[in-house]
Amino acid sequence: MELEKISVIVPVYKVEKYLKRCVESIVQQTYQNIEIILVDDGSPDRCPEMCDEYARRDARIKVIHKSNGGLSDARNAGLNIASGDYISFVDSDDWIEEDFIEILYKNMKKENADISIIGYTLIWESGRKKRFTSDDEYYVFDKEDAVRELLKQQKFQCMVCQKMYRKSIFRSIQFPIGKIYEDVAIGLPTFLQAEKVVVDGKSKYNYFQRKDSIVNTKFDQRKLFFLECCQEIIDYSNSQNKKYDMEAHTFYLRALMMFTLQLYQIKEKNEETTIDYLEHEIRKCKKYIWKNSCLDLKKKIVLFLISIQFPRKILVELWSGGKR
Repeated sequence: MELEKISVIVPVYKVEKYLKRCVESIVQQTYQNIEIILVDDGSPDRCPEMCDEYARRDARIKVIHKSNGGLSDARNAGLNIASGDYISFVDSDDWIEEDFIEILYKNMKKENADISIIGYTLIWESGRKKRFTSDDEYYVFDKEDAVRELLKQQKFQCMVCQKMYRKSIFRSIQFPIGKIYEDVAIGLPTFLQAEKVVVDGKSKYNYFQRKDSIVNTKFDQRKLFFLECCQEIIDYSNSQNKKYDMEAHTFYLRALMMFTLQLYQIKEKNEETTIDYLEHEIRKCKKYIWKNSCLDLKKKIVLFLISIQFPRKILVELWSGGKR
């Protein structure tokens, strides 16, 4: 029986230094029936020529050249031409282990799942590594439990690059163009399309932490889109008779803490950028969360400490202390 085709979508922009490592890790997959879609998002360096050269070497590689529209626009362009039965995403400064696709696919078929997830490792330019999950972890969730786990952000995170999706998941879903944290925006919608989700703890995705990446750059107002995503999650919980209330507000509290820590960093560096605006948004979030009694004692303590601007290192330790 012929193996099903899997489409791997790779947005490419200003990654000349890292692109070879990324593409070669995909080409060398043990699961061979893949199409690799390289989306040149108007990259101003040698990336467009490199993409074309890879396509000449390997018939499985397709290249899209387009004007710059951002990460979401590039992923959507890849989705529009993907011909595979399943979809995976790899960012062009990251790389995958040789059995990344094979394990995701086998787990998908074994459990008849709609989304398959695998572990990952954060790798910094200094060489420091931080691995998430362990090899012996394996979970299968129905839709309701999968949504709960998505919001808890403990067994897996929102990032699309550690996942494989049944193509039909994206029939009516696209990434929000021009927004930061696009993975968070499509997290809940994609999981609501999945009847079953499988999670494997093996670390097979290498997530490179660049200093100049969007997530690691200093605060700007576009990052507050994360709070809009949180509100959509809470609105959904409300529409389901507050079925996910605890998880939704914990997710919101985590976002509040993230922005509070960024505010600390801005103040420590004496940066003038948007401090007043950020402080206003944080106050608004605190007020909203205080009104919700569903949070447990630990989370209320964290919220109180945020309110009095407790030292940020201790806040991080307190929040992460109960996690893996």
